[in-house]
Amino acid sequence: MKIRLVLLWLSVGVTGWTSVVSAGTRVDTRTVTLVNAGHELRSGEKERERLAMQEINGDLLQGAIQRYLEHTWSQKVKTITVTVLDPTEPISAPSGIVELHVLPTGFDDGLGRRVFPVAVTVGGKAWKTIQVMADVSAMIDAIVPTRLLKTEELIDGADLKTARIRILQWNHPFLTDRDEVIGKSAARPLPPDTPLRQAFVKLPLVVKKGDRVMIEARRGGLSIQAYGITKSSGQVGQTIMVANLDSGRELRAKVVAPSLVQVEF
Repeated sequence: MKIRLVLLWLSVGVTGWTSVVSAGTRVDTRTVTLVNAGHELRSGEKERERLAMQEINGDLLQGAIQRYLEHTWSQKVKTITVTVLDPTEPISAPSGIVELHVLPTGFDDGLGRRVFPVAVTVGGKAWKTIQVMADVSAMIDAIVPTRLLKTEELIDGADLKTARIRILQWNHPFLTDRDEVIGKSAARPLPPDTPLRQAFVKLPLVVKKGDRVMIEARRGGLSIQAYGITKSSGQVGQTIMVANLDSGRELRAKVVAPSLVQVEF
């Protein structure tokens, strides 16, 4: 006599059956386990999605902001340093070629802590805009004197050098071009290593009070000349008072060159 007993059960994630056959003292047990195909498929899809994503990290955001500022400030700033403060964690983006574009805000002259809107495109399509908080610092090569320059002293190339200094705003007032200084004179005493500003230098005086000058009067092809004495100092283009040595008459004359002034008649 043969007795058969069949037991079927279900368990979470595993479906199977076991058949136990008993005849006398002989027992034969067989087990078959089937993996849930739906669960495996979903796990595979999630893994593929994870592998297809890419990360936009702080280095990429920092590079985009730095390139933007270097392009914007190229004429005024020597070096720029950008430190991304937020986001602190990488941002996951879809697969594809990622491009980052910093959007102008109308407040592009600030240093220190700023927020930059960075537009992200993936595969040529707009994806999202990231608000990036960063700390920005900048340095310039400023023109400074190598020695004490006295008021009205003429400045030449040997009197100048460059010094790298940190600035508080990109639209700074300091001079960075030696040609803007050479040939001018000090408008005030300038100690060594003082970063020069436009107001610190001026066109040199080409005539000084009490100088003997030639007074020239022109009209058409007619030219009349006489000697005079200046009553004040002046730069090229300025109008000063001069006294005609022959008549003693004082005239308003325009400085055109050292020892030469012109009057109109």
